[in-house]
Amino acid sequence: MSLRGDAFRAAMGTAASRVLGLAREVTLAHFFGATGALDAFWIAFLIPNILRRLLGEGGIAIAFVPTYLRQEREGKGAEFLRAALSFALILFPLICAVGAYLAPKYVPLLAAGFPPPRLSLAAGLSRVLFPFLGLVGLGAMFAGLLNIRGYFFLPAVSPVFFSLGAIIGALLSPYVAGSAYALAGGILGGALLQVILLSFPLRRELRLGLPWHPGLVEVGKRLIPALAGLLLSELNALVDNRLASGLPAGSVSVLQYGMRLFYLPMGIIVASVGMAILPRLSRDAMGADPEALRRGLREGMELVLTWVLPATAGLLLLGRPIIGFLFGHGAFGAAAVEGTYRALAGYLVGLWGYALLHIFTRAFHALGLLGLPPLILGISVGVNVALDLTLVGIWGVFGLSLATGISGCVGGILAGVLLWRRIPGWLPGKELFLRLFGVAVMAGAVYGVDRYGGVHLGEFGRVAVGVVLGIIVYLPFAGRHSIRSVAKGFFSGTG
Repeated sequence: MSLRGDAFRAAMGTAASRVLGLAREVTLAHFFGATGALDAFWIAFLIPNILRRLLGEGGIAIAFVPTYLRQEREGKGAEFLRAALSFALILFPLICAVGAYLAPKYVPLLAAGFPPPRLSLAAGLSRVLFPFLGLVGLGAMFAGLLNIRGYFFLPAVSPVFFSLGAIIGALLSPYVAGSAYALAGGILGGALLQVILLSFPLRRELRLGLPWHPGLVEVGKRLIPALAGLLLSELNALVDNRLASGLPAGSVSVLQYGMRLFYLPMGIIVASVGMAILPRLSRDAMGADPEALRRGLREGMELVLTWVLPATAGLLLLGRPIIGFLFGHGAFGAAAVEGTYRALAGYLVGLWGYALLHIFTRAFHALGLLGLPPLILGISVGVNVALDLTLVGIWGVFGLSLATGISGCVGGILAGVLLWRRIPGWLPGKELFLRLFGVAVMAGAVYGVDRYGGVHLGEFGRVAVGVVLGIIVYLPFAGRHSIRSVAKGFFSGTG
């Protein structure tokens, strides 16, 4: 199966999970709005969620997959897997216990602007939510194994259970004294179901053994710089939320809602390509095949930009009616709609940069250039913090999201320059120009129709007409390979 086909299968699963994730956010907006209680929940969820990305999805994918492929090539894959699983079953509970114990100490550092009752609620929620990290960490290990086996749809769709749990928790919240605790309980239940789903296809491989293997040393060597780089990138969210906690109530929530919409193309398009490209680049690097690496990078970059660029334009043009249609009901008022759009607009400035950085980081790890991602992300975070402190006093929430967007542009460009020095020749120049031209034509058509015809339509009508028109206008510029891969993806592969 081609990279495009594997990425498409991953994207189909991710799209399903993101649609349900969007339903989750709509449910939260309806029941909680942009309020202090939801602000406390997001702060409580911040550290477990960051650690989930560090030790779970990001760290394990980057460190575990190349190491397992090497061990499997040497005939030691089963032995290594038993040791890795046993070690994880010891490590993750320890991390969860320490995190829950320290919650009352670190929560005030994350939200110094919260009044005491909200701080107390956030600390209590953090303790309840920390086991989420261990469950999702195990799920991420199983997902990496499934990717190696050629399964991409199942790992990508599995987060639907996390969203289902959150929705059930929100639906139960009016009947529970501590409504935010019902939400936390639902999330934990969903994470447990996700682990069970991912473990089922691997049930004959998953065995316990001694929690040690020489291959774990290689995982550690890969994991430490990966964690350093990912931790630096997560500092953006920490700084944003820390500063937003001192703005009017609901500011943390509108940042979160804006980030959720920003992560739609990041999750469906970028993460899917990254999921599919990591095993390929790792195998090509082990085979010392620079031409295959160059070809994979060119294809990955073209595939990402083909769909990220029009998604950026579409969200900028149709962001307000999308937010109004999805969230603008119940406790979510007009001010929250406008605040969420401003946050989204700032984040979208850097969508293309974050997309390329995601792909380039996987290339660095496949090549064994482990020190470059932390360096790049450190520079990017420095730019973000400096701009945060400068812009928050001028534009508030929009200033914080714009700083994050600009730092993504800096990181993507810097990573591309450094990767080009090692492996030149992967830039899809002609294809990139064609896509940019297509996005400009699409944006003009969507803007014109929405500007002069949208006044007669409701929010749903504006979104529906704009999306259909944008797809029709842009598809001729998307390239026959990208369109063909979508058609093949429906009928090819079993993953």
